[in-house]
Amino acid sequence: MERRVKKVHYDGQRLTPELLERQIRSYYAMRELIEEWHLDFTGIKGQPELTNHFCTMDLTEAFLNDPYDWDGPKEPHVCATEADMDGALSMQILKKLSGTPAFFADIRHYHADRDIWDLCNSGEHATWFAARSDDPAENLRHVQLFPSDDYFPAGGASIQHLAAPGDFTFARLTRKDGRYRMHVMRGSFEQYDDAANEALMQQSTYVWPHAFARLEASSEEFLSRYGSNHIHAVPGDYVAELRAVCDMLDVDYDGFGASA
Repeated sequence: MERRVKKVHYDGQRLTPELLERQIRSYYAMRELIEEWHLDFTGIKGQPELTNHFCTMDLTEAFLNDPYDWDGPKEPHVCATEADMDGALSMQILKKLSGTPAFFADIRHYHADRDIWDLCNSGEHATWFAARSDDPAENLRHVQLFPSDDYFPAGGASIQHLAAPGDFTFARLTRKDGRYRMHVMRGSFEQYDDAANEALMQQSTYVWPHAFARLEASSEEFLSRYGSNHIHAVPGDYVAELRAVCDMLDVDYDGFGASA
């Protein structure tokens, strides 16, 4: 990690070599549990037990979702933070359709002047999204490890990067009146010049990973019925495939914008 990422910002308190090693051991512990219990996807309830008394699970979650780790290439394993299992189900469907890692984020902030959303979560973005390259080194050179913020007193590395631009399909399983529905929409990730990227990231939690998303749905439509604080995505157009999945699984399809 020290050799491959852009920078490790050790501060002697919230991020030390010992805490980073603890996070790496946590990753291997999860891998052993996944293998022992034959798990197809997982979720980790990090708060408050682990984030107050052990370390954050940011590194564990990011590299489980990645198509590689420090041992080499591997299949991405869907792992949802906050034990958000409807999120994990959404990500598993998207991963199976696309063959790529699936994106997980909070819907953190709407920049009305640019009509973009800052999608940001404490560690859940796979590092693959930093450049979406088959070469891990190309992705990791955009990644920085920052000390976790004050919200997570146990400390550990926050895996920070800005998602590379490109076209995406966004989706999320939510529930209404006891039935599953699948929110679906098209959109894209964007980047700007370095100064603008930095200024936008500073308006929320800077040390978390970010994606600046332009959705085909208007902000009014999105806010009127989108039913979660989390959202998921994969690169490419999978709207037709998601319609077929909803039909096969008896899930109500709920498209936004042109995907309606």
